[in-house]
Amino acid sequence: MDLTFAFAALLGRSDFPAASYDAYYGGDTLDEFLLPALWLTPAALASSAPVALPDIDACYLDDDHQALAWEFDLANSLFAVEWADDVLPAAFLADVRAADADMFVRGTDLGVLLARHGLDLTAESAGRLNYRISALLRLATDGTLHDAMRMATFTHRLPALASFGSGGPRRVEEGWEAALAAVEPPQLRDHLRLHCLEPFWSRDAGARYLGADEWPTGTSALDGRRKLLAGWEFGESQSGVAVVA
Repeated sequence: MDLTFAFAALLGRSDFPAASYDAYYGGDTLDEFLLPALWLTPAALASSAPVALPDIDACYLDDDHQALAWEFDLANSLFAVEWADDVLPAAFLADVRAADADMFVRGTDLGVLLARHGLDLTAESAGRLNYRISALLRLATDGTLHDAMRMATFTHRLPALASFGSGGPRRVEEGWEAALAAVEPPQLRDHLRLHCLEPFWSRDAGARYLGADEWPTGTSALDGRRKLLAGWEFGESQSGVAVVA
């Protein structure tokens, strides 16, 4: 199933320069329920091997997406740390700031600092750090735009696709209905239409497509660091995924 034409329709062009492209997932629900996390260990953060997250309550995924779940690259995910010396050791915070002035560090760097300062994000006591340590998870891709779009649009498990007809009536944004009209086969077109719903209909199904005009919920920390190419929001703007250059 060729995705090239479909992605060109969504992106509004097909001629992108050779570069490194990524897709990141973040959101309010992820920040609220992130910790404790049995998968956030220094060893896991040191590895870029794709990993499925077991406690996906932190990620907003409706029934249409359960069978199309993502895998993540924790080493190259990004973590924002708040200067909160009431719950985090001052020495740890100073080391985070030394790694990045905005205290926005890669997973591999966070893992080193957690081990150095003896912080355990798997312990029940780590729950107090929710909103003090926030995650922007990198979807496991090969660095190409095509692969980032595959992951962001949940077309990475072809031929498995979400059904547009399940879950009752749904309305697609008029402009994206027209843009996707020529996408074949119909199953792929309907899958992508499900990710271009009007705001009301995307509240409990599919997604709303923002294009490159607006950073999705949970990803705006990338603004000024990366260029937004495509973004989607899930639920009532609870979470989002951004494809960036």
